[in-house]
Amino acid sequence: MNLSKCSTCKKPIQPGDKFCQHCGAPQSTAVSAKENKAPVRSDSIAFNDFIKWILIAVVIGVAFGWVRYWIGYYVLIQGVIAGLLIPFFVKNTAKNQLEALSNIRFKTALLLFVFFLLAQALGFGMAQPVFDPFMWFIRVWNGDTSESVFAIFSTAGVVHRTFSEGINGGFWILLSAIDLFFMFFFILVSMPLTSKKTKS
Repeated sequence: MNLSKCSTCKKPIQPGDKFCQHCGAPQSTAVSAKENKAPVRSDSIAFNDFIKWILIAVVIGVAFGWVRYWIGYYVLIQGVIAGLLIPFFVKNTAKNQLEALSNIRFKTALLLFVFFLLAQALGFGMAQPVFDPFMWFIRVWNGDTSESVFAIFSTAGVVHRTFSEGINGGFWILLSAIDLFFMFFFILVSMPLTSKKTKS
């Protein structure tokens, strides 16, 4: 076995010893240097981090609202993409807080989901000639106007003819609810899971 020498009395000591067994002098080891370079993991989440994650959901929500108003509503595809994008950017900005984030994953997912919905309405309003984000939803619900569905436009035959003017009313609510359910599901399952093992 290779022995090291004490930095003070020069007598042989075991590699990795923090103190000399002969004179008691403290020793500097390579192990302690590596420990100092280890990344610091935070067990708490600062308020600024929540603001940063909310801004991510807001930016994505505004973009999706604008695209949905001008291009059309692609049922399920929008929810899945948004549900994967939001946690992807959140995890990239919380690399040292994944453990703490996993402990509040449901609350965080719900918070991001709500702010996405509000921002999407804002995106709708920004896309319109006159800023009117929420009344547009009411008009679609009442059947006064309709929303184009991109997925249906890509089909043909009876389905295309039936929904060529778009959808509204209860059927529009149903499709939107299904899309939002999948979006929240993907946000939730894409959030970091806790890696702590319970001791028996």
